[in-house]
Amino acid sequence: MTIKKRAFVASALAAALMAAGLAPAHAAQTFKLTIASSHPTSLPWVGLMSTLFVPEVNKRVEALGKGYKIEWKEAYGGQLYKMNATLTSVGQGIADIGWVFANLEAAKMPLTQYATVTPFATGDVRTLLQVANELNEKIPALKAEWDRNNLVFLGASGVDTYHLFTKSPISTYADLNGKKISAPGALGLWLKGSGAVPVDGSLTSYYTDIQTGVSEGTISIATGILPSKVYEVAPYVTTVDIGALYNGGMAINKDTFNGLPPEVQKIIKDVGLEYSRVLGDTLMQRYEAALKAIGEQGAKQAVPVKIAPMAPGEREKWAKTMPNIAGDWVKANASRGPAAQIVKTYLEELRKRGAKPLRDWDKEL
Repeated sequence: MTIKKRAFVASALAAALMAAGLAPAHAAQTFKLTIASSHPTSLPWVGLMSTLFVPEVNKRVEALGKGYKIEWKEAYGGQLYKMNATLTSVGQGIADIGWVFANLEAAKMPLTQYATVTPFATGDVRTLLQVANELNEKIPALKAEWDRNNLVFLGASGVDTYHLFTKSPISTYADLNGKKISAPGALGLWLKGSGAVPVDGSLTSYYTDIQTGVSEGTISIATGILPSKVYEVAPYVTTVDIGALYNGGMAINKDTFNGLPPEVQKIIKDVGLEYSRVLGDTLMQRYEAALKAIGEQGAKQAVPVKIAPMAPGEREKWAKTMPNIAGDWVKANASRGPAAQIVKTYLEELRKRGAKPLRDWDKEL
């Protein structure tokens, strides 16, 4: 039975009871919701869906005192769909609520890709997510990209800053030349100008790709590399700090959302933002711990893990040598909405919060 049908039946029952003088203080209502993801709960942006979002929504719904109850079906780790179908699966109602990997949905959410084309902006994922949530609320063109896909945005997700994890040492920017480097989708743009060859992949494929020679390393995140143990095949860690990345977020199917009582809708949206805030804090806390654990766990393997920073001058070469990918993106998306305004607002909001982008992409548009 759909939410709307259940609501109708509950209303009819309440009316009948009232007519008989037997109306309860509140008519009990149970909403059955499926929450899902393509990735496993070992990754923070998925784990918090189960450990924070679900119980917090339950607590607040119960506190309403209206007899509402949510019965959850939790299906993480690709049980219902894979990472190439996160948007359509929630939009079509395969899941009611899910994590949407917007980075892989450039065709359907072109303007949402603004953080991908502005690397070296900030390594603070807390700041990044604050700004992403604000932009999704205040810029109609961004909100519309969720709406057009039958979704209601709940809260931004992101990942800690990106580094290099490779089979051989990368000491200078020039060392990238000729290397095959795994990167998810559009993040291959970050290798433009370096002479490296981007190889499409994800946290679930990096280990095998590097082990079998499909690639020689990856641009990735410490909190993802640790549980997937990619450091076993890519023991050289170069901390580049390419930046934290907004990658999508939690969303709810619009039809499901519209079938919920207004007070439950508000709870779900409020807890979505709380999920985003806690995710930012969690990632900042876990980032250093993950990097340390990679070093410790990889110390006794055949080729021990070595962690070294990229020299500031080499990092600057990377940022400044890269083509103007933000400018190219703005031109390519000019007909789809206010792409230039989005880049400018994004970087301005980051600076207001203390960020110091290594390259002022907004001033090159």
